[in-house]
This record gives sequence, structure tokens and C-alpha cells, in this order.
Amino acid sequence: MIRVRPIFFSHLNNNLSVVWNLLLNQSCFPTFQYDFEYMSAWCKYLSGDWKPFLLMVEEDNKTIGIFPLMHRDIKRRGILPYRWIKFLGFNKTDFSLVLASDINLPKVIDASLKWLFSGNFRWELIVLDDIVEGNPLVDAIKFWLEDHNKEFELKQGKYYYINMRREWEDIRMEMSKKAIRRSINLARNRITKAGPWKLITDPEWSANLIINEASKMHIARQEVLQRGSLYSEEEEKNFLRTIINHLRKNRIFRSHWLQFENKYIAYMIGFEQKNIYFAWNMAFQPDYSHFFPSKLLIFEIIKESYEKKIEEFNFMRGESEYKKDWTKQYRANYRFIIKNTNSIYGKVASFIDNFIH
Repeated sequence: MIRVRPIFFSHLNNNLSVVWNLLLNQSCFPTFQYDFEYMSAWCKYLSGDWKPFLLMVEEDNKTIGIFPLMHRDIKRRGILPYRWIKFLGFNKTDFSLVLASDINLPKVIDASLKWLFSGNFRWELIVLDDIVEGNPLVDAIKFWLEDHNKEFELKQGKYYYINMRREWEDIRMEMSKKAIRRSINLARNRITKAGPWKLITDPEWSANLIINEASKMHIARQEVLQRGSLYSEEEEKNFLRTIINHLRKNRIFRSHWLQFENKYIAYMIGFEQKNIYFAWNMAFQPDYSHFFPSKLLIFEIIKESYEKKIEEFNFMRGESEYKKDWTKQYRANYRFIIKNTNSIYGKVASFIDNFIH
């Protein structure tokens, strides 16, 4: 017999860690942003006005899946009370997951969506995004929604990546001649003439030192762009400090630094799992923009990764224009937008929202 046990919480209970990580190890790759410690840090520091909850799916008293979610009450169009549900930690994850084996995933999705549509918990909108192509979760959700005649939209974005299982010249030639190859040559000539420079990989710095050095560049760069920096928020830095220490122990955390003379002028924080490099956060010191420091740094990391026989360089979530200059290859990024028209209020809210739109 299958049943769903909902757990509403503010902080993840450590008693769940064993079953959580056991199911995580059976789940669709990549998984590093969904391990228990990562999610615990997100709940502690970054949940804000989102309220986390888990749908624990059990079969014969054994947990076979965890659907990690959160909800938030908002005003749609500034008028309509809406309860919005998303994947847990969506603003700090790039690849969403339901924790379950491929075999059990359809049962977990069936039980979870039945519970969500049962009326036991009010909601008007579910947005399930950042599901990478190849994750069986896409077909499981789509099949259930179609089979039960539910109103939904399925949208696609892109995850850009570089296939490193090729000759180096093939990789290099795929890069834009104008935007990348010419810029890299120009950057090398300029910076080499100006003084000594080098790439520093994974220095044995404390998490605090990494954050301090990165924040100088990120804050300065964001000021030029007239945007706020995540490093300006203490809670963000607490989150980063926690995950750096945790993922470093598991040899997943990576950091790269472009040093010119005695200064760091660009950085990238990334992750490495199953021989894939995931590029996560980067910035450069605006005073050195004439060296094209971000492009030079990315190129050097890609080259170093190729020499280490890394199989893929992954740009993670987001479709920024610069990524297209590095590669033409991408995987689909799926987003489900699901409206609850089971209840009278849900039908009225959906109708008014559609009418206003």
C-alpha cells in the first residue's frame, strides 16, 4: 500500500538525513545541490517567506521517494490571493529533483500529485522548473497530468554545455571566432605584455577567504551593472560558507582564480561531480576589463579541464547570451506550469488571471 506523509517544517530534521541521502544516491544525476546538508543550509539561511514541506511517499511502511517542495502566499496581479508551490530551494539549485529511483519514480509522482490535487492542501499554482532533459521526472509528470486531464503548460529552456570527449581543436573551433578566439588572443597579448599572470586552481583557502576575495570582485562588477550582489547579504554568505565547507569535504567544490601580478582579477566558483565541471558563479574586477578577464579565465579552466580528461564543461541553468559564444550544444530545461482548477476558487482565480493576462 502506498501513502503520502506530508512534513511541514522550517529547518530540516537531522533524523531524515539517512533516508534522504540514500534516496539521493538513487536519483537522477546531477545531485550535489540536493544533498541533505546543501538543502539544510538553504532552509536555514535563504528560505525567506517560502515555507518548506516534503511529501514522503511510503510503500509498505518504507520510504520510496521524497518530493521536496515549498509554498508561498502571494498576490497575483496584486489582487488575487495565490498559493504558489515550487521545488525546494529553487533559487539556489540548477537541476531539480524528486528523490527516488527510476523504478519507483512513477509511483512517487502518482501518489504525490494525487495528494496535491486531493484538496487536503490549498494551492492555486505549481511551477516545477529546471528539470534537465534525460531526467525521467519529465515524462512521469507529463504522463500523469495528461492522463488525469489537468491544465498545464510545458515550456523549454536550455542548459548549455561543452562536450569535452573530442579533440581539443574541435572544441576550440566550436567557440565563436569573433567573440571568443580573437578575444582570447587579444587578452593573452595584453596581459602578458602588462605583467606576470597565472591561473590558480583550488587554493587551500578557508571558506571565509574565498568569500572575501570573491565578494570584492562580485560587488564591484555588479555596481558597474547597477545590480545588487549576493555577497552583500550576510545570509547569502552564511549559506556559501556552509556549502563550501561541506562540498569541499566531498571533493565537489572547485574554485579558480586569475592572478595578475599580486592581485586577483577574476574568479569562478564551480563544482565537479562524475567527471563533469559545473560553472556556477563568477565575476571580475572592472578595472581590468581590457584584459577580458572572464573570457580568459573560462578558457583557461576549459583547457585545464580538458587536460585532466574532464568529460563535460557545463554552464548550468540560464540562457545568457555569452554561453552561446562558447558552445552550440545544449540540453532542454523543462518547466511545468500547473493550475489548480479542481476547486471553485481555483477555477475563478484561473479565469480572472487569464482574463487579466
